[in-house]
Amino acid sequence: MPRLTEELIRKRAEHNEGVLADLEEVALHQQELEKIENIEACCRHIKILLLQNNIIPKMEGLNKLKELEYLNLALNNISKIEGIEGCESLNKLDMTVNFIDVEDLEESVYNLKANIMLEDLYLTGNPCSDWSGFRPYLVAHLPQLKQLDGKLILPAERIKARQQLPKLQQELEVVVQASLAKKAAEAGKPVSEGAYTKESRNEMYLEMAAQKEEKEANERRRMGTEKKEPRQVPGVYNARGEIRQCNEGKYDFNIDDTSDTTMIIFELGVPKYLDTSALDVDVNPLYVRCVVKEKVTQLKLPAEVRPDAAKVQRSRTTGMLRIEMPLLEPGRVKNPKAAPEPELQPLKPEQPKGTGPQARGEIKGSVSVQGIYKDPRRVAADKPSELLREVRTTRPQAGGQTAQLARTAAPDDDDDDDGCSRPQSRLNRRRRGPKGSRPPEWFLKGAAGAGRWRVLSESAFTPQPRNNGQRTPVASSTP
Repeated sequence: MPRLTEELIRKRAEHNEGVLADLEEVALHQQELEKIENIEACCRHIKILLLQNNIIPKMEGLNKLKELEYLNLALNNISKIEGIEGCESLNKLDMTVNFIDVEDLEESVYNLKANIMLEDLYLTGNPCSDWSGFRPYLVAHLPQLKQLDGKLILPAERIKARQQLPKLQQELEVVVQASLAKKAAEAGKPVSEGAYTKESRNEMYLEMAAQKEEKEANERRRMGTEKKEPRQVPGVYNARGEIRQCNEGKYDFNIDDTSDTTMIIFELGVPKYLDTSALDVDVNPLYVRCVVKEKVTQLKLPAEVRPDAAKVQRSRTTGMLRIEMPLLEPGRVKNPKAAPEPELQPLKPEQPKGTGPQARGEIKGSVSVQGIYKDPRRVAADKPSELLREVRTTRPQAGGQTAQLARTAAPDDDDDDDGCSRPQSRLNRRRRGPKGSRPPEWFLKGAAGAGRWRVLSESAFTPQPRNNGQRTPVASSTP
């Protein structure tokens, strides 16, 4: 069952933009309310209060409404008029269709005598209105009334009612006794189905409230506006037991521990127009924590500080939050430099004894890489050793003498290509010199020593002709 809360009053005060301090009129009808509360605290200047069509059983929480002029409590479960003696400005009271019976009529009328400004009263539909002397009894006791149940009170009617007042008082006592006896006789009997009683109204309104709440829940679910569980602000320590460091609001911040050696300055860029009451600052010796609209910004301090001497300020121009935290030990070095560690050297493979450079008699120093790699495309292949012959000779003086010496030293060399059908190679042409001339032999200087020469036979440079895809031997000339 809903309650008359401040939130509900603000919701029903949309015409006043939800402001309750100067609210003068509010309609709280058909809200299935069971109690009047929070009206005196929230709406001290209310003038028109509509509470009809609820299940309020008692008039309470209205005595301090000095400016209240119109109170509507029709269609409720009220049995007696009370609790409005302090409503000095009350001018109209509507108690239509309630449960005010004759046994409570005398006390209700007595409570209305204090409302000297009351001019209009409605009691239609109450059990007390079934008594024939109901209207003259009220007219005689409430001289300030000008209208009862929508009907004007004429002066002649008021005079006549006052004359009949003693008789009406005696008659009321008899009617009260009869009503009490009747209720006592019907106390043990079951109530007929469909009877208009307080219990039936409560049951009906409770069912209506459940249906209304279910309908509103379905509408919120359809619109995606369901109430979410309140967010839990994270604690100081994380799951590992360490001081949490976070900036959930993603605000700009700066922590300065170098400009002033005696304190740590922390600045947080909160929104400029944010009310200061929405900020919660906690300075701890080891950390600083700021909660801005349930968003936590918490940082671990580089040194221990004194929370009792901390000062929190906020800029009126930019809204920047500034926290100055004096150090506990200002002269202490915060981050002392550690001893330099030796430079790590890469591991080298161990060499067996007798194989190092000193064991081989080599000199330490630069290393030559010549001959490590040879490109087969640029380095000529080694010539076969069987084609080389070592001879001792001198620089040739005449063609015939040198050729004769070469033939004597190496009779097996093929130095004549008279019988070769292949054309002479490019190398042979370079060696021959002018066209038609031919040197007796080819020499290749070696490294055997001074005066030592190697004679290369002609077959090593002369390409052999092809004969149907087969090579033919080169015919060498005989001396």
